[in-house]
Amino acid sequence: MKLETTREKQLDAYLTNQDAVDDQKLRLVLKGDPVHLQVYKIPIKYLIFNIRNGRFAAELLQKESELKRKLDSAVPADAKIIQKLLLDLNPSETEALKTDLQKNGQLDPGVITRDGAVVNANRRMAILSLLHEETSDPKFEYLRVARLPKDVDEKDIWRIEAGLQFAKEFRLDYSPVNELLKLKEGRESGLSPKQISTTLLGRFTEAGVNERLEVLKLIESYLEFIGKPGQYHIVQEQRNVEKFNSLHANVIMPLKKAGDLKAGEIAKLTALAFMLIHKTDLSHWDIRLLNKIGADSTARSELYRNYDAKRPLSEPTSRLEENFATAREIIEAQQNKNKPERLLRKALSALQGISNDHEALAEASLKSLLTQIRTEVDRLLGVKAKTR
Repeated sequence: MKLETTREKQLDAYLTNQDAVDDQKLRLVLKGDPVHLQVYKIPIKYLIFNIRNGRFAAELLQKESELKRKLDSAVPADAKIIQKLLLDLNPSETEALKTDLQKNGQLDPGVITRDGAVVNANRRMAILSLLHEETSDPKFEYLRVARLPKDVDEKDIWRIEAGLQFAKEFRLDYSPVNELLKLKEGRESGLSPKQISTTLLGRFTEAGVNERLEVLKLIESYLEFIGKPGQYHIVQEQRNVEKFNSLHANVIMPLKKAGDLKAGEIAKLTALAFMLIHKTDLSHWDIRLLNKIGADSTARSELYRNYDAKRPLSEPTSRLEENFATAREIIEAQQNKNKPERLLRKALSALQGISNDHEALAEASLKSLLTQIRTEVDRLLGVKAKTR
């Protein structure tokens, strides 16, 4: 049996005061049934921020990484840090909501747990606290909320929070990374992908939930690969989620389905993709091209040139970019194989761009390439190869 916390007892005592009762009730769905919960006007001092609020999950993990400790919203100093995280998520959205709260007050009630953790309305509470600091107006000391019954569990709380926040008007949109983390939280709370889809009113299909969770696993593998496990803000700041979407949906899954590459080869290609995402500015459209590169042995070998599986991140960015560019040209040449004039003009232009006194031409590898080029030219001209 769960013991009552001090906050819960304080709330119980406070809510016996008839002045705390609001004239509104909030309709929610709990355990599959609609309920109407009484709304109360509760002093913010009796409430705490929800540390697991999905809207700032990546930012929270980043801050905890900086501090090298977990934040506790019941500790006043930590509560100030959390408040700032909420206020800084989207300054323009925060300012708009602040203006609205100052002018019209809190129109829509939030939701709290039995012991005062704010399930929905964390950002509003952060702004109301700020307004009270700035104005000393007592009307900003309170948050209008419905209090959940004792028998709610983690699944219920996730359903309420995600359902309200994903669909709420005038809400701060989840970032792509935080959206993924919110879905993961729902799965870890024990909800099935189908239940998550239903809670979010079909925003994602059941298959879509599974796919988004696979993308998050890919991101987590990437962060492990670059030595930054759990630091989701890195992907968020670099706006790289679309690259991982492309890597999963347009490269890894099609190659697995085709069955032409073994698992180890796909893993190697994935590592190359991680290197390209980490060290270059290639777009998600470029990442998609890894599908065709991976399926072509010549292009794939070119991409892997100089690849060191033991020290993959040691490869210079310039070499990575050059290998990818060459692999892409091989794919383009394959696509244009029925357009010989276009390929020949491109080859001629490329050769004419090389200075004949460039020192690299003395290297054995380039001399070998020139010999191969001469052999191919002879083949196209119909000249019988001679022993040299």
